[in-house]
Amino acid sequence: MSDFSAAAREFFSRYGEFAALLGGLSLVLFFLTLVAIPLIIVSIPADYFIRDPGSLSDRRHPVLRAAVFVIKNSLGAVFLLAGFVMLFIPGQGLLTFMIGLMLMNFPGKRMLELKLIRKPRIREAVNWIRVKAKRSSLELPE
Repeated sequence: MSDFSAAAREFFSRYGEFAALLGGLSLVLFFLTLVAIPLIIVSIPADYFIRDPGSLSDRRHPVLRAAVFVIKNSLGAVFLLAGFVMLFIPGQGLLTFMIGLMLMNFPGKRMLELKLIRKPRIREAVNWIRVKAKRSSLELPE
């Protein structure tokens, strides 16, 4: 018996439940992103990257604005973490990561979003999903 198989057997006897939990979580995140990512990408306004970032939120009631801020940033953190995890396991890591960033508010956000969406593979994937849903491609500033 090789050292590797003995080590693998030892690992799974010790951490089998954890490995199964991690594998199950990976599977759930994979299928969740297959549904959630296209829905979110389709809901992004085509002019998202060329309009004033604060144009809508300034018109809301302060309590509603605070509630939206907390919920949006919490959801963004979940997507950001899921995207990071999916860089190492099956899933749409970069798209999930980008959606997490788009939901959150932090200094330099717009510059980071533009840097990501200008990557040809990401832009092509996002616009392909939008075209399939009969939405116009995202407009980018010059």
